Amino acid sequence: MTTKMLRLSPPVPGGARYALGGLVGDRLRHNREHWLLTAPLANPAMLEIFRDRDRAPRRDLVPWAGEFAGKYLTSAVLCWRLDRDPALAAHLAAFVDEFIAVQDEDGYLGPFPRHERLTGRTANGKSHLWDLWGHYHAMLGLMLYHREFGYEPALQACVRAADHLCARFLESDERPIDAGAEEMNLAVAHGLAWLYQQTGEPRYLRLVREIERDWETPPAGDYVRQALADVPFYQTPKPRWESLHDIQAILSLYEITGEARYRQAFEQIWRSILPTDIHNTGGFTSGEKATGNPYDPGAIETCCTVSWMVLSVDMLRLTGEAAVADELERSFYNAALGAQSPSGRWWTYNTPMDGVRRASAHDIVFQAREGSSELNCCSVNGPRVLGMLSEWAVMLADDGLAGDLIANYYGPGVIAVDLPSGQTVTLTQETDYPLDGHVRLCLSLSEPAAFALRLRIPGWSRSTAVALNGQPIDAQPLVDGYLRLDRTWQDGDLVTLKFDMSLRVLVGEREAAGKVSFFRGPLLLAYDRRYNTMDPDDLPAPMVAQGDVLPTIGYDGPSPAPWLLVETPAVDGGMLRLCDFASAGVAGTPYLTWLPSVGAAGIE
Repeated sequence: MTTKMLRLSPPVPGGARYALGGLVGDRLRHNREHWLLTAPLANPAMLEIFRDRDRAPRRDLVPWAGEFAGKYLTSAVLCWRLDRDPALAAHLAAFVDEFIAVQDEDGYLGPFPRHERLTGRTANGKSHLWDLWGHYHAMLGLMLYHREFGYEPALQACVRAADHLCARFLESDERPIDAGAEEMNLAVAHGLAWLYQQTGEPRYLRLVREIERDWETPPAGDYVRQALADVPFYQTPKPRWESLHDIQAILSLYEITGEARYRQAFEQIWRSILPTDIHNTGGFTSGEKATGNPYDPGAIETCCTVSWMVLSVDMLRLTGEAAVADELERSFYNAALGAQSPSGRWWTYNTPMDGVRRASAHDIVFQAREGSSELNCCSVNGPRVLGMLSEWAVMLADDGLAGDLIANYYGPGVIAVDLPSGQTVTLTQETDYPLDGHVRLCLSLSEPAAFALRLRIPGWSRSTAVALNGQPIDAQPLVDGYLRLDRTWQDGDLVTLKFDMSLRVLVGEREAAGKVSFFRGPLLLAYDRRYNTMDPDDLPAPMVAQGDVLPTIGYDGPSPAPWLLVETPAVDGGMLRLCDFASAGVAGTPYLTWLPSVGAAGIE
């Protein structure tokens, strides 16, 4: 049974063609040059640990060491979609061949010795490895590579790995839950379901069904039944971030079967997380798990935010709601880009609401090993948030209005998309968004084409002005948050949008009681000691009202420069400077996003 959902534009392989500019283009380039192209050379143990898994002396590995290569490959392939850099393509081809070469003859694709594989059972019966979790990420990266490059050996490596898992858990008395670390290891259901969708091999779906049974076995997450009982995610048995990849398998089961209960469960989980565990930054979790408190100052791990954005892409595909894309945008421009060094050389482990920025190699240095001094879960996973733009920036409708072209991402650059008719449309954006609310969107076509263009109108824009070829048009009514323009488009047609970038105030509660956060468009604003004369403990309350338009000011200090710098009067008679969150703390200075609320007026 098939279901109607939004999909990537156009369906892979091939993909849309991107040439993104501005701030995001810079971050992509730095990520490619200073991490993706250098990481395997600087960390050769990323693959060497697979090659010598049964050698003595045994390597001292973290339980999730098998994930590093797969996460790196997933991030790299998704980022390649955005620039199609030939050097990166050649680099990935060599990496994939080496990855396939270290797979064992029986299909095992992990770094652990034979007597501990998959379940981690040692002589004392203790299960401690995240080996199925590592297989999940290895399979995901290889399947993505196959979809983009059509490289059959990559898919066959996944098939051999899945066959190995089926032999272990379908042809013996062992069950996947015997591997322990349930939210991590049972996430392999998502990789198996995706492989089933590509190959149609019934054993892969059968193993997914067995894992579905294991979800219901304590202490596993019981995701479907808990969701159908309307239990918030943070109150479920396994509220850690890794569970979100298990939850992706629920959506896969909906895609495969069309059973409404899977869709209901998936949606309930996403909607329960949004108000209870997404911080003002768009980051997810506190101390690596959902707590039901978005003001909790616990660590906001980069991997956690990645998992939330991955789940949100799936939610966007499922519902077609612009509000979901709004959340992706909030996470992307704030928590995600805030986790990346502007140089592209490192990512954070924790990107707090208030605090300092530290490289993941500092906060979680315990994951470093000989031959992989820079490797940890966040360093290989963080770049995925950049590459993920290829999954939500533009989409095609496969719902009741099939063929609609959907524009979610605003920012300078060019995106070329092949429509279902075979016609290619190129969208060129001239804009300083997200620093400014003006967007000029020009369409280029070789000949006129009839289709509908859905433009995301951000929910935070209180008033949006839209014009087509210079003529104002009504921005209402919206369909699921999109303005739908259905016409025969001509080469050179121009749509202009002006979003309301006036100040929005978010009132804090619990640990943030008596404080407020400020947003300008999609950007969270932050105090950074670097741009102010007062220290954090002496911070005065800003004298600002909701709806104010804060003036931007220039910056002539040392690099790196902030993307955005605004100024507001303070209660002490002085001036307070606020920068965009992604720039806050880049020089190692302390920053705050929860500011004193005295003097903040017009709060809704």
